[in-house]
Amino acid sequence: MNGRGEMVIESDDVVRLRAVIGRLSRQLNVSVADVGLSPSQLSVLGSVARRGPFGIGELAEREGINPTMLSRIVGKLDDAGLISRIPHPDDGRAALVQVTTAGRHLHQRVQAQRTELLADRLARLKPKQAAALVAALKALEVLAAVDVEATR
Repeated sequence: MNGRGEMVIESDDVVRLRAVIGRLSRQLNVSVADVGLSPSQLSVLGSVARRGPFGIGELAEREGINPTMLSRIVGKLDDAGLISRIPHPDDGRAALVQVTTAGRHLHQRVQAQRTELLADRLARLKPKQAAALVAALKALEVLAAVDVEATR
């Protein structure tokens, strides 16, 4: 703790956390490599499947991707029949993207494969390690929800 009563996390621990999050992310991505989509494409598909439909600008902000790159991703997902563009109800010049039935099924398959991989890994932990990880979930959820723009 510092003089203001705030927890001080050692830089080595921050490096370890970043590294383990990166490794887990790569392992989860490898577990679904057979679907033929990039991690960015899977992320966009997941966002649209969970919370869509979205306008391109809103989706770009949510994903942290510039609109030009997002348009390319949306184009590929649209060409693959995983999402579709629909007219924006409030702006005739704009479109929304929504998940298709095929996109929803693929998203569910990806989620199931990733969940299976993680469940397998969690089952290998000692009970105290698993309990510590479960206890840390709320903090990790808060960490993941931090506004990226506010931290720049």
